[in-house]
Amino acid sequence: MIAGSRVLVTGAGSGIGRALCEYLAARGAAIAGLDRNGAGLGRTIDELRSRGATTVGLEADVASFDEVNAAIGAAASAFEGLDAAVNVAGIGGYTGDVVETPLEAWEQTVGVNLTGVFHVCRAVIPLLRAAGGGSIVNVSSQYGLVGCLASPAYCASKAGVIGLTRSLAVDHARDRIRANCVCPGPIETPLLQASESQTDAAQREHERTHGRLLAGRPGTTTEVAEAIGYLLEAEFVNGAVLTLDGGWTAG
Repeated sequence: MIAGSRVLVTGAGSGIGRALCEYLAARGAAIAGLDRNGAGLGRTIDELRSRGATTVGLEADVASFDEVNAAIGAAASAFEGLDAAVNVAGIGGYTGDVVETPLEAWEQTVGVNLTGVFHVCRAVIPLLRAAGGGSIVNVSSQYGLVGCLASPAYCASKAGVIGLTRSLAVDHARDRIRANCVCPGPIETPLLQASESQTDAAQREHERTHGRLLAGRPGTTTEVAEAIGYLLEAEFVNGAVLTLDGGWTAG
């Protein structure tokens, strides 16, 4: 159940993360919001508190295990444990092909999108064990399932999230911990807007994939939040990869 649960949400400062915090808080969850963007995180926490939610804000970079471990420890102290974690934090952008992609860009993208998920899971799983079980939901992308022009770091990191999720499901079923994954397609978020501003690569990718969005529109952050909420509660679902892309990968 979401009501009464204690949920860690990374990437809580904007986009899907913020929408998820609002969705879960409205259903009675206590929210530990984590983000490296202190200003955005503060706005989320202020909004939740204005609605009467139980919440704590944690400013940390998921690419740093020390920061993640300290932040999750603070959340566990505030809530006397945790019941679930949702890994939303991520970065994107067109970096060029594998020859053009700077090593720094590769390391940064993989560090946030994949290693960041590993860091959070490493820190939170002992708390879920202590709670008698729990749920982890990781946010990948449709580009974790298929290739994207000029985005090897992003595609590799998001595909890695899918593999990590399945590994978590196998390893921790005995702990009564479920791990599932969502793969959103184009969603109206600051990350989508930022990627579209990189006009040359974005335009070429748009031309390459024109017509794949069968829904005829981008998704909304609320639609992704609803799907994550389902996975948090669905006790028979484990190791699943749920595609939320308006039919983008269907054709």
